Amino acid sequence: MLLALALPALASQSTYTGPTLVADYSGPVLVDNSQMRYTGQDMLSFSTTDELWRQAPNLMALRPAIDTWSAMHAIHPRVLIQVLKGYWPDHEAVGSRREIEVVHQIATGLALIWLQHEGDGLAASRAVHAVANAYGLSLSFDDRLAEARELPPSDAAPAVFGWFQPPWEIGDTWAGGGVHGDTGTGIRNALDYWGEYRVWGEDTSQWWVAAMQAGTARVWSICSVSIIHADGWTTTYYHLENIQLIDFQIVERNDIVSNYANDLATAICQGGSSTGPHLHQAVYHDGDRVEINETNLDFTAYSHHPGVGQYDFNCDTSWYNHFTVGRVCPAYDQLLNNAPLPHSEIFSDDFEDGHTNAWSRVEP
Repeated sequence: MLLALALPALASQSTYTGPTLVADYSGPVLVDNSQMRYTGQDMLSFSTTDELWRQAPNLMALRPAIDTWSAMHAIHPRVLIQVLKGYWPDHEAVGSRREIEVVHQIATGLALIWLQHEGDGLAASRAVHAVANAYGLSLSFDDRLAEARELPPSDAAPAVFGWFQPPWEIGDTWAGGGVHGDTGTGIRNALDYWGEYRVWGEDTSQWWVAAMQAGTARVWSICSVSIIHADGWTTTYYHLENIQLIDFQIVERNDIVSNYANDLATAICQGGSSTGPHLHQAVYHDGDRVEINETNLDFTAYSHHPGVGQYDFNCDTSWYNHFTVGRVCPAYDQLLNNAPLPHSEIFSDDFEDGHTNAWSRVEP
């Protein structure tokens, strides 16, 4: 029998606190919507370093922040660099905390307007125009950004059951929070997880973040990683330390990624906020955020019932459906990762219907 331990809630947030954004742009197209989307394939083929050398070598020290927030907000770094050029046309960046937070705020502002107007043919143009007006920037865009590029259709992600595992080692038991958007609003594609409750400065080295599925790792910074999986799927991991991967490393499911950081400075090395040591994990498909709920996505050992709004920790409305433990409330240290080991034989395969409890090797 598992010990259920109710823990204080931990959370992270990418909150926009910059000047007011007004999305009143009506044309012509400044940035085609296809140029704003940032897919897993883009992450493998696009070099932010090369783009900075061409467009803004003075901002090279901010490459980790640009890559981190482009991945976290699924906005193409080419567009983010164009806006940052307007903010710092001549400034020689050094990668200071203040500079990093500016990158975070501008990326979050772009993402907020982009998401609010998703489906509008001018969504990307509205986003860059709103941020430029809010910050008083004079932007000059490459005409090619106004042209459409060929991308996978922006359709709803296919339902996936029994494919992703929890983002920690098989056999370990963690706690999880309430689902939320990566901007703290909108599509709820992210969850926060931790092994046991710790405050800043306490040891977290025994809890290892693990790859949720096989893929190619992009190591954006000392605290942020994305893994690009098959069939358009991407997972991101933030608030890390002691990363065990190198950039472009091929990983298998359950391979060690890192620990989560035990000090605030490392946990938010590229900006944002965090209330304590934990992992922030988010899911994307072909550059679109994927709503995490039990009808379209699970993590083999459990699914998540999303509840009401953002960060719902109320167990009457938000919970985890663990397929052997049963219902687990947010912030309870009872989420056992009992996914099958990689490459092990699966004795039942009716996961296509969502019955991932058939995969379990642990008796209730």
